[in-house]
Amino acid sequence: MSGDRGKSLPIPPPSPAFASTSGWTPAAASRPEHSAVAIPLESTTPLVPPPETPQVHGGTGFDKEYSAYEGDAAGREGDALLRRSDEYDDDERRKGHRAVSPLDTLVRLLLGMFTILGFLVFLARMSVLPEHQTARVAAYMPSPVRGLIQVAEGPVEPHPIIPLLREAKEKWHKMTTSQSRTFDRATRNYKARYGRAPPPGFDKWFAFATQGRNHSLVDEYDQLMADLEPFRALPASELRRRTAELSKVPGISIVSIRNGEAQVHARSSSWAPADAFQRMLAAFVRDLPDMDIAINERPEGRVLPRQQRHVYMSDYGLEGDELVANMSDSFNRPTLPHFRPEWKHDGSVWEAYRRSCPTDSAARRLVESIRSVESNSGLVVQGRASLSGQAPKSRRVKAKTIQPVTREMTFSHDLDAVFNMCDYPSLHTLHSAFYSDQRTIEHLFPVFSPSKPSGYADILIPSHHYWSPSSEFTYELEYRRGQTRMPTDLEWSLKRDSSYWRGKVTRGADTPPGHGSSFQKQRLVKMANEANHEEQRVLVSLDADTSSMTALSVSSLVANKAMTDIAMACEPSLGECSYLRSLGYRVEPPAALSESWKHKFVLDVDEVGFSPRFPALMESKSAVVKSSIQREFWHGWAVPWCVWLARDAVVPKHFIPLSSSYSELYNIQSFFAGYSSSFVSHHGVNASHNEPTVISQAAGKADLPTNADGTPFENDKALEDIAQAGSEWRRDHLRKEDMECYVFRLLIEWANLLAGDGSADGATVVAKPA
Repeated sequence: MSGDRGKSLPIPPPSPAFASTSGWTPAAASRPEHSAVAIPLESTTPLVPPPETPQVHGGTGFDKEYSAYEGDAAGREGDALLRRSDEYDDDERRKGHRAVSPLDTLVRLLLGMFTILGFLVFLARMSVLPEHQTARVAAYMPSPVRGLIQVAEGPVEPHPIIPLLREAKEKWHKMTTSQSRTFDRATRNYKARYGRAPPPGFDKWFAFATQGRNHSLVDEYDQLMADLEPFRALPASELRRRTAELSKVPGISIVSIRNGEAQVHARSSSWAPADAFQRMLAAFVRDLPDMDIAINERPEGRVLPRQQRHVYMSDYGLEGDELVANMSDSFNRPTLPHFRPEWKHDGSVWEAYRRSCPTDSAARRLVESIRSVESNSGLVVQGRASLSGQAPKSRRVKAKTIQPVTREMTFSHDLDAVFNMCDYPSLHTLHSAFYSDQRTIEHLFPVFSPSKPSGYADILIPSHHYWSPSSEFTYELEYRRGQTRMPTDLEWSLKRDSSYWRGKVTRGADTPPGHGSSFQKQRLVKMANEANHEEQRVLVSLDADTSSMTALSVSSLVANKAMTDIAMACEPSLGECSYLRSLGYRVEPPAALSESWKHKFVLDVDEVGFSPRFPALMESKSAVVKSSIQREFWHGWAVPWCVWLARDAVVPKHFIPLSSSYSELYNIQSFFAGYSSSFVSHHGVNASHNEPTVISQAAGKADLPTNADGTPFENDKALEDIAQAGSEWRRDHLRKEDMECYVFRLLIEWANLLAGDGSADGATVVAKPA
């Protein structure tokens, strides 16, 4: 490189940082937002020494070394820039290590605390926090701040079931005390509820119900009115035409009323529902006009009208009314000439149900409709394996404190029949009703049925099993027939603190096939017979004396043996018992209904339709725990969780609702019956938790509801009150007389719809089925 000395080097392009046109100035270097990045001098030294340049007198060594890249002025500017940047970097480094004053830290902490405190006060004032949480927050607040928070008056409920008992009592008390006692009052209530005048014949019905049948719930017909509402949009002539079409459908019987007499016309031998309906109206048929009623011979709903979107001129930006195409649509005058009664691999109930849902509902979105319950809500269905292969375990908060899984402490306000499956589509996988082999009708036809899930358009009537129950579903049949000298139902003190259920496998629900293990009966049996020592179940109970809630962890095996007696019933002669055992189900021979009376808790679950044993179970001295998605005519007459309170003018009644998952069943039992002695003395299986752990303690004595006899609340006595009240409800509000009142009211409403076009006779002659 020495040979190249003296030669001139090419001038590099000017750098923005050193060019004479750069916006940088020494003054700008003092402003952080314009400061240059500090460059250590040693990093700017080239690996290869630069060529020697002519000496420039008067400059520093640094200027002399790098003056060849720019002129003398530029070199001085660059030198100043580097030194200024280095000085600024040192200054910033010193600032970063400056100690924070303790006073500043204290001020910041206080500001943060007051901000959080103010936010909590705001939430409490706005009622965003629950009342019991507001009270807990207030307990830790300073006295001046505590006055700003609206703390709920009265003690916090010590157990989630207690407020359900209170609400049910208040609802039933309000319902029974507000019923009309005079015809004028009934007329005013009718107009206020439904926004229309009562139908012709309402006066005769009211006299029949109050004077002839001592029917007390004369204003509670919301379910009936809701069933009829879709048909109000159809002309009377169309209603009669569609009824005539139904006479050709297999599984439908026709009850014809002519000149005050009723006759049954059936295409098959399954005319028992129509025959019972004919007898229900025998006492008042002479007061009815001529009409035809299509009676469903099946226990499940049949009508799922497909959603139809009408097209209007305005949809195309034009003026005018509905398009003419709507008027010629086959949906306006549907026919059933070649209706096939079964699916036969040509669709399914669930697909038909989805088509009946609104287009923006979850059921119409394919992903939502096929998603399982576990993935949709985090719920692990009892009796069915979870997606992860493991059920959620109990949570330990401290070394000796056990908390239950939330879903096991969530208690239903009502039956799952109130749920709309269009909004909760994954629930359909838990019930055989949505896998029925019976084809549904996709148009709005007036079919009168004993039960239906929410979303069906059937018109509800009392079942023939309720009107004239068979021996299998009759309470105390042996005693009534004189076969036993004493009633088989035991006194309360002699019953076991366990739940009981026997039932046969549901038939006629295999479309599409392969889903039977997730149906309601199968899941119940699997859950109640889990024999896993490793799987722990957390039971929670309430000590009424101390108002404290305790928890106890036991294995599923121990809990099931002590708390349940649940099994599938099968006929050995049919050869199905061994098959059910191979699938993992506990199997027992068929048992008489009287076996249920040995237990304090009797379970009632759906068949493919409703459960025909419900009236008999309600009439017993045991408490009914019912799980159902089926709506029935009596649904508006009963209030779940009601107990008999002595200070009430009337007696509330009824049953305990159970969700479709059965998750809360064990904690319903532990609330009323407490812990079994076997949980503590089971040979060390439960030795690690042989004493209940207090998980919540009420501040002072809680205000619990009193027992029926006026004594302080006691868990087992409260359950006995529910059992006794349920039996009285059956005898007072599910009598044949109440069924007659329901059918009479239904038929005068239906006759009013049939007379809506001004027809004189309001009847269409139905061809006699062959």
